[in-house]
Amino acid sequence: MPLAEVQRLLRAAIVGREVSEAVPLLFGGADPAGRLAIHNRHYEASLVRALLGKFPATTWLVGSDLIHQAAREFVHREPPTAPCIAEYGDDFPRFLAERENVRDLHYLRFFAELEWHVGHAAIAADPPAIDLLALAPYGDQVADVAFVVQPSLRYLKGSWPVDELMRLYLSDRAPEQYRLSAAETRLEICGSRGTFRFDRLEPGEFSFRRALAQGSPLGEAAEQALEVDESFDVGAALHRFVVNGLVAKIRSPRLPVTLQSNGFNIEPD
Repeated sequence: MPLAEVQRLLRAAIVGREVSEAVPLLFGGADPAGRLAIHNRHYEASLVRALLGKFPATTWLVGSDLIHQAAREFVHREPPTAPCIAEYGDDFPRFLAERENVRDLHYLRFFAELEWHVGHAAIAADPPAIDLLALAPYGDQVADVAFVVQPSLRYLKGSWPVDELMRLYLSDRAPEQYRLSAAETRLEICGSRGTFRFDRLEPGEFSFRRALAQGSPLGEAAEQALEVDESFDVGAALHRFVVNGLVAKIRSPRLPVTLQSNGFNIEPD
């Protein structure tokens, strides 16, 4: 049997729990299938532990039994696709929220996504930020400037004020009852070296900052913000964005396209 086929069968047995086709490959001892079951349990338990370690607040919100059951299904349906286990689980909030027994918890996915971003912000190691003087040399080309933002910076938009729930969890003072009403909420999450914060932003500010974080030039980000809020103050917003330490470095403005004598359009890097 080709090695690739052996690997496929073993993967199906451990990840997909399809053991029957792999059993003929096993030999030695009184119970080779039992030894394979040990690998099955270890695969599931280790990934479930790694996954749920990133969602303690979500576990607090919906209960340990429910989230453990969801995690066990998740690690078999959506196994890791990258070698870094710290990146595993970004799609778990969606998977969890689509389960039949939690579909009435419309805020659950948004809350779990907030926790995912908070966890990554807390372990980031942000470099020193630039200051406003770094923009001075660009003069009239400042609208074409793009930024490299801090690695921890994340933006999240949803229909529920889940930041209120997260603050309750972090305060360890959950009330007996809490009424959560739907409300469009725009959040900025950032942090570094064990610390984190998440703040609400107004629509224009959120649009502006998210566009910059996605790599849009300053002029394009300003246009997007003004479409959302025609009274948006671009200069003041840029000042806040830089002074708050959210920019790691500046990308040079894009140079204009020039027509060369050979007829080719060339845009320099």
